[in-house]
Amino acid sequence: MSSKPYKLSYIAKYIGASLDGDDIEISSMKSLASASDKDISFFYSNKFREDLSKTNAGAVITANANSNYFKGNKLIVDNVHLAYAKATDLFAESTFLSEKKGLSKEAFINKEAIISDDVYVGPGCVIEKNVEIGKGSILLPNVTVLSNVSIGENCIIHSGSVIGSDGLGFAKDENNKWKKINHLGKVMINNDVEIGSNCTIDRGTLDDTIIGENVKLDDQVHIAHNCKIGKSTIMGANATIGGSTIIGENCMIGGLCGVADNLVIADGVTVSPVSFIFKSINKAGKYSGSAPLMPRGEWLKASATYKKLSKKDS
Repeated sequence: MSSKPYKLSYIAKYIGASLDGDDIEISSMKSLASASDKDISFFYSNKFREDLSKTNAGAVITANANSNYFKGNKLIVDNVHLAYAKATDLFAESTFLSEKKGLSKEAFINKEAIISDDVYVGPGCVIEKNVEIGKGSILLPNVTVLSNVSIGENCIIHSGSVIGSDGLGFAKDENNKWKKINHLGKVMINNDVEIGSNCTIDRGTLDDTIIGENVKLDDQVHIAHNCKIGKSTIMGANATIGGSTIIGENCMIGGLCGVADNLVIADGVTVSPVSFIFKSINKAGKYSGSAPLMPRGEWLKASATYKKLSKKDS
């Protein structure tokens, strides 16, 4: 990836940093391990201390508390991770997202779909009827948006994702066969949502499935019918959210988490990766919960024991 060089003073102003060192030109952004003297990198965790000591980076973004660990040019900030995110804006001019414009001739777009200005729809995409896509949104190749879906402004949907499928809804009939429950609801995706590759978001059965503003989903996340995901919530890869579950605002759901159906998760909840949530969480905080595979009876006994121990500790 190539982009025009920037003076460190310009980068400092852009990300809200103070410059400690020479005002050199920076051409790109790289990791500490791979950076050259023309690159800028960032240091936010002591587990990368060895990489910092060996880096050839021309400059490093770091917090004041860690600034003594690097003797070269530094951009000192309060929030390193946020400053890193801002700095990537400057070096993203030639990335694949910035170049995506227009509607591909190799996409199928139903004539009843409403596509706003500055939307990109890539090759192989399928956009069915009664779909609305807000301005500035990007659908990368092979995204499928089925009927009765609304996508807000400035959303990004990565390749292979399917929005608006029927969820798992069946009832046993008198012959012990499964009778399909038709899904009559919609999917409503608000502004500034990013959906990773190969995600699936099912339409509601009666009410709508709703994805709040600024929600971010990693690859292969599944959100079942009737779910409501609060604004600014983020989910790691392979998280699975059961039907009719409501997740609050500003939550973090780790990768490979499983959330059962018909639960309510409060605002501000963080769940560690590979956790399994079987009951509602009504208080903000950090939660973890997984166990090795065992016979269900043993697992139930162990869970009861853990719960008793937890009550004693509290």
